[in-house]
Amino acid sequence: MPLLNDLLRQFKLDRLLFTLAYHRGLTPWDTGVSPPELVEAVEGPSALPPGRALDLGCGTGTTGLYLARHGWHVTGVDFASPAIARAQARARAAGALPGSAHFLHGDVTDLDALALDSPYDLLFDQGCLHGIPVARRPHYAAGLVRHAAAGALYLLYAFGPRQIGLRSVGLTSDELRNLFAGAFAIERIQEGSDTGRGFTSAWYWLHHTP
Repeated sequence: MPLLNDLLRQFKLDRLLFTLAYHRGLTPWDTGVSPPELVEAVEGPSALPPGRALDLGCGTGTTGLYLARHGWHVTGVDFASPAIARAQARARAAGALPGSAHFLHGDVTDLDALALDSPYDLLFDQGCLHGIPVARRPHYAAGLVRHAAAGALYLLYAFGPRQIGLRSVGLTSDELRNLFAGAFAIERIQEGSDTGRGFTSAWYWLHHTP
């Protein structure tokens, strides 16, 4: 019970902190720019054909709207209600798009509680998994596996292990392999550009191998 209570307190604190950050506009991670790694997957020489995409920790909808403009049908999920409200407003303002973007307020570690249009051909996570408490990560992984199409691409950006205040965040490539063993295989790892800020990070390309 003490571990469960600590976990619940951390979840509630995370939600509160991110909600306050969006309310106050203190969101340096919300750049409004789609990362080149995603642009490569969508527009590059080996571009994926448009299909269904799941954006985990979607924030204010930048990625979801980018994908919808390129013909994808996107579901974005985030536990910060101000971020989802802003994403929904941006989707309404965007009007008719080649694809579609639908944003849900919810928990990425409990995807089965949401009305999702699975299976998804593309799963995208730019900095969500690495902040989830270790004890909840298997729930996140199991949800992804259940909602992934055969051969789906899972594009993930994550910090390496680090300490932020009292919180431990990040993960290693070995931890990622173990988390998705038998379901997703890592095909490519590219070191992130955060090393100059005193911590490591990486982009990971994984494919679903049911």
